[in-house]
Amino acid sequence: MKKTGTNGVQPRLAVIGCGDAATQLLIPSLRRIGWDPRVLADPSPARCEIAAAKLSRRARSALRVTNWKNGIDQFDAAIVAVPHSLHGPTGMDLLNAGKHVFMEKPLATSADSCRELVALAERRRLVLAVGLMRRYLHVAQWIKALIASGRLGEIRTFSVREGSIFKWGTSDSFLRPEAAGGGVLMDTGAHTIDLMLWWLGSVSSLRYRDDSYGGVEGECLISCELESGAVGTVELSRSRRLRNSAYIEGAQGYVEVALHENKILSASPHVLEFEHESVVGTGLPEQRSTELFDAELTDFRSSVVEGVQLGVPGRQGVRSVELIQRCYAAREALTAPWADRRLPAQREREHPRMPPGSVVVITGATGFVGGRLAERLVEQGAHVRCLVRDLATCARLARLPVEIVRADLSDRSAVSEALRGVGYVFHCAYDGRSERSNIEGVRSLLAAAIEHSVGRFVHVSSFSVYEPFPDGELSEDTRDGDRGSTYVRNKLDLEREVMLAARSQGIAATVVQPSIVYGPFCRPWTDDPAEMLLYGTVILPEGDGMCNPIYIDDLVDGMVVAAQHPAACADRFILAGPETVGWGEFYRAFARALGAAPPVSWPASRIAKENSGFVRGVRLALKNPIRFIDIVLRWDAARRVLQAGLDALPAGIQKVVYRRYFGAHERRVGEVVLPDPQLLALYSAKVRTSSEKARKLLGLRPVYTFSAGMELTGEYLQWAFGDTARSLLERSEGPVDREVAGADSV
Repeated sequence: MKKTGTNGVQPRLAVIGCGDAATQLLIPSLRRIGWDPRVLADPSPARCEIAAAKLSRRARSALRVTNWKNGIDQFDAAIVAVPHSLHGPTGMDLLNAGKHVFMEKPLATSADSCRELVALAERRRLVLAVGLMRRYLHVAQWIKALIASGRLGEIRTFSVREGSIFKWGTSDSFLRPEAAGGGVLMDTGAHTIDLMLWWLGSVSSLRYRDDSYGGVEGECLISCELESGAVGTVELSRSRRLRNSAYIEGAQGYVEVALHENKILSASPHVLEFEHESVVGTGLPEQRSTELFDAELTDFRSSVVEGVQLGVPGRQGVRSVELIQRCYAAREALTAPWADRRLPAQREREHPRMPPGSVVVITGATGFVGGRLAERLVEQGAHVRCLVRDLATCARLARLPVEIVRADLSDRSAVSEALRGVGYVFHCAYDGRSERSNIEGVRSLLAAAIEHSVGRFVHVSSFSVYEPFPDGELSEDTRDGDRGSTYVRNKLDLEREVMLAARSQGIAATVVQPSIVYGPFCRPWTDDPAEMLLYGTVILPEGDGMCNPIYIDDLVDGMVVAAQHPAACADRFILAGPETVGWGEFYRAFARALGAAPPVSWPASRIAKENSGFVRGVRLALKNPIRFIDIVLRWDAARRVLQAGLDALPAGIQKVVYRRYFGAHERRVGEVVLPDPQLLALYSAKVRTSSEKARKLLGLRPVYTFSAGMELTGEYLQWAFGDTARSLLERSEGPVDREVAGADSV
């Protein structure tokens, strides 16, 4: 150890594991508290360099090693942020080497490993701390004291709900059961379960369900009874936004608190008056998440220096892992509400099937269409290989026993290797930010499919290639759409690449052109309409144009048939549902399912006027500068110039720019959602899409009427947006800004 001027003894420190948790959370915290690591250890030298760049200038000469044992004489204490499955072995090796250990949660992935770590640390008189930072929240400590005071009376029921859209990490360690040790329960649940046990005591009996099909679960539900006699549930999600709160009810009162911040959401009046360490429920001070990391690492440093355990000791990290292990041992399947029902349309026929043992590649499997296709093919026993660009978007896909291959579709060698031994390719991926990457991607896939004699190739396009739609019937013989639209032009060019390969190079390729696809997890035509209706007022043009919806399972049926039917080769097929509905009815059906206000009709001329004008665009950009990008992108010439510049950037910088400026915009409560010019044309069109060609040549007959599809979609909407609706209803008691908020695209 070295002496420091004002800090006294400063333990020499190693950071073991330089992934996202270390570089984005732990190392910035170390820099804030003035504790410079001497050693950075990670199997990837590149990750070590990224971590070193985050250090203070004086610490950037830290030793970089691929194995911490190569720097064993350079540190006294270690912060461990390796994949979960390595927590136990790494901790044991460090303690045996005489090192103090701060272990990121969970302490280990098995209770036995946890107990071994604790016993060894106590035997060697070493500090073992675990990163359960939520205990540092003032509200967490206030709740613990409140329950202990008896002010709530005997605890009778509780409900803990935590969920968000998982987009974390660039490593596949979160996606593999053998590395992660589990999914949302092992990851988020380590925090949530710890608080529940810390507040309420031990669990006597439980029922556990999750949605894993052989991968890592993204949804789980625990129903349990505590030794105190209280009963309750814990629900965790990686695919929807839940209330992120804990509700606790006793014989004499109740309280609901936020899990991530110092907020009491509701409580009995006498509960709010409770005081703990000079803090009452109505006056909880704010805390940033950075303060929690700083506090736990400061306590770890002080524990090492003073020889007194501060913070959360390893022994207290055992209980949550014990309960998690009990849950996994008692696992039952968690079936989604909409998947638990079979409507008459589903009972009338079996879904088309792929040949047994088929080897299938899917691109875009992290999206809505590709993800549902992957589920279907896994259920049918196919070996599914998914090519993905961003591992952070794989939470739902990782539930399935699929092979996840990280690959850029423009990388021809990587794509060629991925298609080796494959019988079928479904190309569902589309990058709305780059025309060039889409063209390069489809060319790579086609070249690899030809090289490896892939049996069938299905390219998913869109009926938007005919936009703007003419009134009347739309078929495959309709003239091409307006190439002045970037989206239409790019989709047409992609179709041309596929058809050229099919007709001149002999690949058995098919193009499918879905209409308005809706159903569970659809971002553009289910989630976005739901959010728009919940957050504000949706404006549609008077006159009610025609919507041509197709439920997701009808589309997947069509794709599976197109991949096998001889008549599908070298041709393209519109796939639409069995009926059309007005756009007003489409949105009203969503509003009914959500209990939200229905859409409002304006004259098309008024919508066009509101959506035009530079001054209005500037006003919106001043409120949200990122919207300046939206204004620029209204002009196709500007879009092309901007795209050319982005395409020239290195891949890493591209990713940062895309995330910052092209990510999802936060919605404002009370916004008036106007259709942009392209959507206005879509909402106004009196078009009826015909799937007659698919019916005649392929025998396809969609079975989900709009009412049948919406019955299932309504179940999903309640499941996915119920907490959001409740939270917005509570917020609506305050003032609401009703100013026109912009031409958000569905």
